[in-house]
Amino acid sequence: MRLLLGFCLVLVFTACNTAKTTARASENDAATHQAELNATYLDANRSILPPEKLAKLQKLGGLPFYSIDPAYRVTAKLERFEAPEVIKMQTSSTRLAEYAIYALATFELNGKAVSIPLYRSLRIDIAPKYRNLLFLPFKDHTSGKTTYGGGRYLDLSIPDGDELVIDFNKAYHPYCAYTTGYSCPVVPEDNYLDMAVEAGIKMVDLEEQ
Repeated sequence: MRLLLGFCLVLVFTACNTAKTTARASENDAATHQAELNATYLDANRSILPPEKLAKLQKLGGLPFYSIDPAYRVTAKLERFEAPEVIKMQTSSTRLAEYAIYALATFELNGKAVSIPLYRSLRIDIAPKYRNLLFLPFKDHTSGKTTYGGGRYLDLSIPDGDELVIDFNKAYHPYCAYTTGYSCPVVPEDNYLDMAVEAGIKMVDLEEQ
């Protein structure tokens, strides 16, 4: 009996350690993503920001983010469409971006059941590193308050199976949130989340006072 009890305790201890290790790895992954995003915006050679806005962002120390929260990293059920509908997604310019509605992602977030469309770009000139990505634009109750009013984006790798990890801690703003001259997809109505997604990037004021 003692041997069996000891064996069970070892299994529980191992499971707990595995869960903690996985959680730490996920947090590190999100932190790395945020750091890379910040590095791009702060680098004068890569940043989309004009000099005056770049200088202000550098003075602020970079882009602000919500604290990384594992509750905003969810595993979604992926329902692929056999014959995806092709849509012309509106953008901030006159351009219409062509996307296929690739799948429907279903998951629970903040105690609510969510079903949200995922899109795949049909651009023929898309860079190879983006060809296996799904596009998840979304708006939520933070939009226009602590985050950009036009919503935020997520890029997700197409999985082999029918499950997909969605980490809202990696949510980022379109370029249009910071400067002019870009054509950014407008979040479709079907991609509105009726909740506050307090994860990922937050808005920063880079305008001259």
